[in-house]
Amino acid sequence: MKKIIRKIFILLPVLLCIVLAGALYMTKLYHNYRPLSYRPAVCRETSAPLDNPFRGFHHMYGFTLSEDAPEDTVKRARQYIDSGSLPLMLVQINLKNYADTDLSGNALEQLDGILREIQDSKRQVILRFLYDWDGKALETEPGSIEQIMRHMDQVGSVVNRYADAVFLLQSTFTGNCGEMTQTKFGSHENNRLLMSHLALATDPSIYLAVRTPSHLRGVTQTRNPVSAETAHDGSLGSRLGLFNDGMLGSVYDLGTYDDTPNADTLAPEDKGTREEELAFQDRICQFVPNGGEAVIDNPYSDLENALPDLAKMHITYLNCDHDAAVLNKWKKTIYHGDDCFDGVSGYEYVAAHLGYRYLVTASGFSYDALDKNSGIFTLTIKNTGFAPSYRLFNSFLSLENLETGLQLLLPLDLDNRTVGGGCQTDFSFPLTLDGLPEGAYQVSFFLSDPYTGQLIQFANENTDPAGRTILGTLTVIPPSREGLLSLLRERLQNR
Repeated sequence: MKKIIRKIFILLPVLLCIVLAGALYMTKLYHNYRPLSYRPAVCRETSAPLDNPFRGFHHMYGFTLSEDAPEDTVKRARQYIDSGSLPLMLVQINLKNYADTDLSGNALEQLDGILREIQDSKRQVILRFLYDWDGKALETEPGSIEQIMRHMDQVGSVVNRYADAVFLLQSTFTGNCGEMTQTKFGSHENNRLLMSHLALATDPSIYLAVRTPSHLRGVTQTRNPVSAETAHDGSLGSRLGLFNDGMLGSVYDLGTYDDTPNADTLAPEDKGTREEELAFQDRICQFVPNGGEAVIDNPYSDLENALPDLAKMHITYLNCDHDAAVLNKWKKTIYHGDDCFDGVSGYEYVAAHLGYRYLVTASGFSYDALDKNSGIFTLTIKNTGFAPSYRLFNSFLSLENLETGLQLLLPLDLDNRTVGGGCQTDFSFPLTLDGLPEGAYQVSFFLSDPYTGQLIQFANENTDPAGRTILGTLTVIPPSREGLLSLLRERLQNR
């Protein structure tokens, strides 16, 4: 009997340890086993216009820097802003009064006031500095290229203070209407010198643009100036886009293209045919912006011909005032397609597809069957617009308890710029639900622009009152005895 009692005392601590370990294991199992279900929402696109920044139709405004009172210039800038309903603006700044001298402090104060008004209103601006509005650049431009570069340094010091508002700078300041033609500084060597200097004088986050693909290749001296690997790295090639003020005006886009194939030439700056240059833009403008003016009522600007070309060029912005003949033609033409836009006017279709137009097409949540506190959330985003966004937005996933209103906001590591125009991209993120109370949660996704502070509108029909895209419902169910025993058996079998 004593031997039995002695064995019991010896085994008791071991038994207690086993019981304690088992209790701890069951406790952990209880907390880890919470049945989950995720039901994705139905994703359908709406044809509604989306009011998103750094894209779309724009108005154009002009200022001539002078020795007039800066307050008068600021007042006019405010009037332009108050009278315009479009968030994107193209502002031309004429420097002809200072062709032979540096810009005065008064002139720079005028420029600062214009940009300050734009930034305070959270508008976005495309800037073009020039010396001519009347086709007389040869008479009004500076006498030396060094003077132009000094002007670049001067305006750059002001523009950089408003880099958040400035989308891009067009041109090398030269040519009739700033379009780099009819200028004594129009050689590829001069363009390369001027654009390289402008890049150094301005914040790397600001895009630059030249008039034609030939100009762009002449500046960068390569047929491959930018790729997915070099995009957004701040180099000249990653910043240099295009502006086309002869868009759809003829087979040559009014001198933008040529009739001689350049595929076999050795000089990158040689102009190619329309087909070649459209293919070039299709490739590089997934990484750098493109826009301008659609001009002249001709077959190339007919809607059925224009839409494929606008998509290949990845057009982000267009002048909504010029050319009225083309714009009115689009307004009178009905778009027909197998999508939600069937029956709208061509103008409405173009307006909706300028730049980026995001649509969530699918979402899902997969988790470890043995530990449902963590898993992988997947998200598929389609861009039905002509072009990507060239600005990085902040990304968030929101979980809101449908009964208590408890909200969990999760920042996501997602680069929206990688969703190209006409493309679709899959994203996945680790998601930990440890400590999340039981209940049903509405899962939503949204992007926000750090400059304007506004949420980026998606083309999904299913949005919540705050403007977030509803992805689905995640339900966390309290553990049951049967489910717990089932999981225990499952784990024992896997050992």
